[in-house]
Amino acid sequence: MNNMSPKSGRMLKEDGTYINVADALSTDEPGIQGVEEQIGKYAPMSGRMIREDGSVVNIADLIAKGGMGGGGGTENYNALSNKPQINGVELSGNKTAEDLDLQPAGNYLTGESDPTVPEWAKQDNKPEYTASEVGAVAINQGAENAGKILTVGADGNVAPQDTRQKNLKKTIENYYAMRRTGKVYQTKLWKFAENPTSTGEKLLDNAGLVFSPSTDTEEGQDDYLNGQHPLFEWVHCNYIRDDDGTARPTAIEGTEDYKTTGAVDVGAMQMSFYFKWDASNTEYDLITISDLPHPELGLEPWVECVKEDGAVVPWCIGSAYVSGLAEDGKLRSQPGLKPERNQSHNNMIANYQSKGAGYWGAGACRNVFQFIFNAIKGATKNSQTLFAGCTSYNYQYEAAVQSAETHTYFPVTNSQANNLVVGSYVSVGYAGNNNGTENRDRGQTTMHSYADDVKILSIETLDENNKAVYLDIPEESAFNTQPHVYTEEFSAPIILSTMHWWSGATDAVKGRNDGSPGNNTNGKYPYRVQGREYAIGAYIVASDTVMDLQADYTKKVLVAPKGVAHSSSDATIRSTYTKIGTIPAATAGDNADWWVGDIDIDMDSGSWYPKTEGSGSSQGTGDRVYAGGSTATSGMREYLQGGSLWYGSAAGASCLNCWSGLGGGGWDCVACD
Repeated sequence: MNNMSPKSGRMLKEDGTYINVADALSTDEPGIQGVEEQIGKYAPMSGRMIREDGSVVNIADLIAKGGMGGGGGTENYNALSNKPQINGVELSGNKTAEDLDLQPAGNYLTGESDPTVPEWAKQDNKPEYTASEVGAVAINQGAENAGKILTVGADGNVAPQDTRQKNLKKTIENYYAMRRTGKVYQTKLWKFAENPTSTGEKLLDNAGLVFSPSTDTEEGQDDYLNGQHPLFEWVHCNYIRDDDGTARPTAIEGTEDYKTTGAVDVGAMQMSFYFKWDASNTEYDLITISDLPHPELGLEPWVECVKEDGAVVPWCIGSAYVSGLAEDGKLRSQPGLKPERNQSHNNMIANYQSKGAGYWGAGACRNVFQFIFNAIKGATKNSQTLFAGCTSYNYQYEAAVQSAETHTYFPVTNSQANNLVVGSYVSVGYAGNNNGTENRDRGQTTMHSYADDVKILSIETLDENNKAVYLDIPEESAFNTQPHVYTEEFSAPIILSTMHWWSGATDAVKGRNDGSPGNNTNGKYPYRVQGREYAIGAYIVASDTVMDLQADYTKKVLVAPKGVAHSSSDATIRSTYTKIGTIPAATAGDNADWWVGDIDIDMDSGSWYPKTEGSGSSQGTGDRVYAGGSTATSGMREYLQGGSLWYGSAAGASCLNCWSGLGGGGWDCVACD
């Protein structure tokens, strides 16, 4: 016992009580002679003890081997028998990690000295590494290996491996697995020819569930968020896209790693789900979703949950917001960003590919996502029966007071002020000069000369006839309201124009509910569905879907499957994209515009197209196809979805503008990741 600290631990006696063996062995109690007599009071071979230096010894073994008391022991570790081993190597003498086959020789922070270290770790401009956790080294850089972990593989090579990501994936997978109920939610939507109503019928586990939209001040009834329907519960997350475009979470709202600024994208995440859009019946369509496959119902995994190789991920992630330019100069889904205007099918390819191989911008499936959940929860195929969106907010006002003094407010009349919304966004500038006449189109850069898509902070009384619209601009950007002089003959008045909402406006909606801030019906606010923001006052361009115009005014709808490169070439598109259907010509002929009665959904791509003609804003889908005019008989057109500031009742989830070429874009064209 001389080489063990007294009072080093306790042992369990056969009678169930504990004693401190070290104390007992070293006692001077009268009447007890020697170690053997003292130990004899207790059960030999009864357990192990922890020495004060942290090592573990078996007291009974030491006693049996004579390692205690009167002799036979040793204080030399190397003289012990039955020494422990690692990887078959006995722990004696001075052993290195290489001797024990734990890792090959080399400096794992710099990648030097060892031929097994891959070339990327030997480059001159190596990232900096800092110790993070046992057996791993965290990469501290913002390049392609950002956030990853260096680990030593079985072959001894150093390789980047995102251990934290794997742990997060497993955590999310387990969480969702425990909450899947197998419930089947179904809605019947009548085909327009059978019944022109927009309202459907809830069936199966969907029957009887009540849903009404919320605002920032009023919470509507939403039975889908009562804790009994986990499929509809969502949370914000950060995500990246794999090379095939599938989103993968990197951090969840509420955790330390979650961010809303910088080089990150913010998505809305819920559990993966299975769906079917069944149009086989001549009288109605059936929309069905569940959190389990239900092969007997023919459900398929929602396209955002399926990788190119067919693997189904446990989550469903879509971009939460329209894209703006983030701090890294790239298009990102973040709250508080000004929407980046002038997006098109063609420039989205380069704009999003700058973030990585899997980034193309959101396809039409992001729009179909709201079709599905509006149909299930709202039992409707007309999105505007739930939320109008920012579709009736098209105002342009000349300065009510012309002043040479500079201010950070814009003067409007009292009646004009009643149309404006505090918290919304406007531009201030003057009309372009079109050969001596005004051009007030918002695409004119001059229309944004004094203030470009800035927030209305407040509206206050200026005088008995006018109001001051205070803008979120610095004092050094204050402006006067004197007309802009082009020539002696032509001057342009200073004008305020309503503009798009910045991203994140719908975060103000109560709880996790769907709805709009302020008002769901007045046409001045965007809305969200399952955490995704829509109808900010601009078209959302589909990255993967185009129209191929035909001589008979029909339009073939072509979609790039997951994993297929997007292209600006008509020939490449026709050879590599997949045709999912044909948009019919209007019955009125001459490629007239028409109301949409029904849409169709392609199960494989998740894209959509207007299928049958309707008869107005209160029937069918209630939205409009702007067909492109009488000369639109050939060539490609991009998919402009949803409508813009002034579309009113013609706008909505199934509104489609067919006028713009693949490189078109415009001030009212935005995109999502």
